[in-house]
Amino acid sequence: MAKRKIPYTKRATTYDEQIANLRRHGVVISDEAKAKECLADMGYYRLGFYLHPFEITYPCVTSGRSHNVYPGTRIEDAVALYYFDLDLRNILNRYLSRIEVAIRNIFIYELSNKYIDNPTWFVDPNVVTADFISDFPTAAYNSIKKNEVIKRHHHKYIGQYAPAWKTMEYMTLGNIEILYDSLILDKDKKLVSNRFGEPATATFKSYLSAVREVRNACAHGKALFDLNLSFGIRSGKAGAFQGIHRHTFREALIVVNYLLSRISVNRITDMWNEIYDAARELYVKAPSVRSLIEQKTGIRLPSEDI
Repeated sequence: MAKRKIPYTKRATTYDEQIANLRRHGVVISDEAKAKECLADMGYYRLGFYLHPFEITYPCVTSGRSHNVYPGTRIEDAVALYYFDLDLRNILNRYLSRIEVAIRNIFIYELSNKYIDNPTWFVDPNVVTADFISDFPTAAYNSIKKNEVIKRHHHKYIGQYAPAWKTMEYMTLGNIEILYDSLILDKDKKLVSNRFGEPATATFKSYLSAVREVRNACAHGKALFDLNLSFGIRSGKAGAFQGIHRHTFREALIVVNYLLSRISVNRITDMWNEIYDAARELYVKAPSVRSLIEQKTGIRLPSEDI
């Protein structure tokens, strides 16, 4: 039986009321002016995502959640965690973009050269499923064809679609993931996955899903350190993932590391140096969160920092 819904009765609150609420839940606030500045910057609701790990009932998010924090929890601890998470999103966004471009280019190269006489193989019923073909106009191409490059193509050439190397340049990572899953032949999928050293196509598909979810979290400002993936990551060349750990950000970061390592060793070094710098800054401001970050993200500073 569905749970009976109740009316929503909460109302908006002022900064003074928000500070009073935080104190009532045990948050230490020694500088009200600075606290108001932080609340104006990030918002009371968003701050809650970063206070959540300090709650006595964490990780509970439903009935039984008290919002009361452990004694000694400062608002500065949650704010420092927020800015670390922001830095982490900004860092990863750059390297996820590198992965996305590489996946797209390999996809285009391998399949376009295999189906060299059919530049629009991505809508060929012998290559992809009928469902993908029927959904493609509304799911992707109606937006893609608004780009000036695609407009110029259609102004000059006949045909419903521009070739793969033009069309796929403007497909989202989500579109690419669906296209990969819609390839009829497993050997076509392997043309892409093998380039990343992963022979199991279902496993590579789970890598794509993980990268997409992390990329979306980065783009839309979600709390990254506590991210739970909708789809579990399969065990493969990136690592062995079991149980609930198939859905965590920590395992997604392992996948990001693996895929980037197949593209550029130099970029791997750059990414981790930036992540370590952000972690060091966090631990200076809020040393109490170190164990949380290590547990939730798997980020551990090099031995010389310990």
